[in-house]
Amino acid sequence: MLPEYHLTGWVPEDPQFGAIASTAYQYVRQYQSLAKELQINIVPGTIVTTPNGDEPITANGGTTESESKLEKPILLNIAPFISSTGDLLGTYTKTNLWHTERPHLTSGAQSNQPLPPGSRDPRPSPHRVIETPLGPVGILVCWDLAFPEPFRSLIRQGARIIIIPTFWLATDLSPEGLRYNKDAEALFVKSTLTCRAFENTCAIVFVNAGGAAEEGYIGLSQVTLPLIGPAPGSFEDAEEGVRIVDVDLNTADIAEKTYKIRQDLAGEDWHYGYSHGK
Repeated sequence: MLPEYHLTGWVPEDPQFGAIASTAYQYVRQYQSLAKELQINIVPGTIVTTPNGDEPITANGGTTESESKLEKPILLNIAPFISSTGDLLGTYTKTNLWHTERPHLTSGAQSNQPLPPGSRDPRPSPHRVIETPLGPVGILVCWDLAFPEPFRSLIRQGARIIIIPTFWLATDLSPEGLRYNKDAEALFVKSTLTCRAFENTCAIVFVNAGGAAEEGYIGLSQVTLPLIGPAPGSFEDAEEGVRIVDVDLNTADIAEKTYKIRQDLAGEDWHYGYSHGK
């Protein structure tokens, strides 16, 4: 796994940021070749791309009369899952955008993506489980972590592993908030990851950008499991590096036997199984 925005960083005002989105899938194809060569599954963080991949389009889906008056292209923040055979098994488009992303990116829920085959819901969930060699996997991105609903959607579809590429900094918090606790964002991340693992009886693979702490990086890349929290070998700070972490999914099975959360979610009388579309 790699972090969110690992190819470009978050520099939306740079003219090249939008321009290279039209060629972003070239990098996905290179990762496909690498996954096949090394026989490993790869989630290459996120890439910023256009809805049709290799060809930029305007915000209204067509072209205007003058190229000089073209509207900004629709940009999506997408996380692909590539199997050990090099196959692109699925992608997820970030749904819950951070405040500074909203002027530049389009949410997955608003990107007019095709409805699933046979869907009768005019507002389908933007969250879909991907069947992988690791089992049923759900992908979320960064700020999605703050919302329990995406996890519930994926867990109800059978996901056992939730993968979250991230670019989360200490400086995302306002100066006013930092005066209360300079480590507030790290506390947010660690607390929420542990909570989500317990309340969904799943493993969470969280990979955040690392770097100098004085520049705002918090890192904390980890595999979080119910019962034990961060798995041994997870990062404890903003250190940059690559680690292999063993994941014992028995912890999720034992937690489910105890808490029966998935069992409750699957019941016809589940209290919160309503749809906003109804």
